[in-house]
Amino acid sequence: MLSKNLFPQSSQKLIRLFAICAFLVLPWGCAGLPVPPEEPEAASRAQAAVDAGGAFRLSGRIGVSHNGESFSGSLRWRHSAGDDEIFILSPLGQGVARISRNLAGASLETAEGRGYRAADVESLTEEVLGWRLPASGLQYWVAGRPAPEGPAEAELDDNLQLRRLHQDGWRIDYLGYRLVQGTLLPAKLEMAMGDHLRVRLVIDDWVLP
Repeated sequence: MLSKNLFPQSSQKLIRLFAICAFLVLPWGCAGLPVPPEEPEAASRAQAAVDAGGAFRLSGRIGVSHNGESFSGSLRWRHSAGDDEIFILSPLGQGVARISRNLAGASLETAEGRGYRAADVESLTEEVLGWRLPASGLQYWVAGRPAPEGPAEAELDDNLQLRRLHQDGWRIDYLGYRLVQGTLLPAKLEMAMGDHLRVRLVIDDWVLP
């Protein structure tokens, strides 16, 4: 079940947002961003697309620990150079939040139809969800490389694969890779900001448009 402890009791905004879990109703929750069956070449083509800064879609599972509270569910992400659309779903597949980003800024829609806006995904998720989703860096980190903006420190393992990355205040640990059509792709990442926030992502599928 979706944990009711994800959002602090003291935050009225987060309490209102989390009330959606009592209804689990969202028109786009199950239909949005469906994950097709894995294609043999999809992951390799997706790696090339991410490296080139192009469009990709991915789906996976997400776990968040924040100040003693926790949440687990799934994530669907459609990315292009000009916009992003991110769905956060409950373990049962119902929509919890839909996050959109374009040149005008970022917006978040809840299952009960409430809308929020901010300049970027990071500040928006921190304000509404209570924790930061580092979308700007994550679009590169999921491909196993640092974001081109800003300094980064990287540690490699014995196979010269990225084992740990420090960037923009985050520590990103690469906990596993999988070989798909000759290309090693990150399969499990854990991102931490200090001791108060951890975001774990398990990537199940890459899909190109």
